Amino acid sequence: MTLSPRFVGPAIGLITGSITSICMTFVGLAVNYGFHPDFLARWAKSAVISYMTVVPLLMILVPPIQRFVLRKAGIPAPHQVPRP
Repeated sequence: MTLSPRFVGPAIGLITGSITSICMTFVGLAVNYGFHPDFLARWAKSAVISYMTVVPLLMILVPPIQRFVLRKAGIPAPHQVPRP
């Protein structure tokens, strides 16, 4: 299965958003709230809210950042690759 260059930015946003949401909400809740009996329910709620907030932002911000970094590295952006 090949991923179209058009979907690279959204895929990166979805993956990094889930990793960020899961890890950061766990650490933040553990440090600030502690491991109480309702920790898992609070963490799940926090992770879902965080995911719903951060993924749209990443889907908007990742593609321009990716193009900027590729341009600075001298690598053509996926949409600039010549088609056969």
